[in-house]
Amino acid sequence: MKIISPRTVIEAVTYHIYFDYVDQTNTGFGFTCDKYGRVLALDQIQRATYEACMTGEVNDLKVKKSGRVARRSRRVMPAIGECFCGTRVELSGFTNTCVKCGADYNSAGQRLAPREQWGEETGESIGDILRIR
Repeated sequence: MKIISPRTVIEAVTYHIYFDYVDQTNTGFGFTCDKYGRVLALDQIQRATYEACMTGEVNDLKVKKSGRVARRSRRVMPAIGECFCGTRVELSGFTNTCVKCGADYNSAGQRLAPREQWGEETGESIGDILRIR
């Protein structure tokens, strides 16, 4: 198998600005913002709520800005390989099967023996291989 694109890790940081009701922690409103605290892409209702939060009162209840939080996330994008038949195969699992020809590959892109041979060397049953109990 030829690896078309290697496995990559995508890291992202998102920012949120929060307003809490006075005397009630972790209750209130949160808005997505940039790293400088500028609020992003609000619809009409969200914009009205944000503007009310900025005044310090929403629905006759006092709110206070509780801060800006940065959240880091990580996502693994699996490698993509090209099967011997020319079909692209996403190498995201322990076993990855080509949808066109049925060939199986491991997560590194190595072609596996035909399924009827699985367990032959190790004495595993089909139930062991497929984790059927």
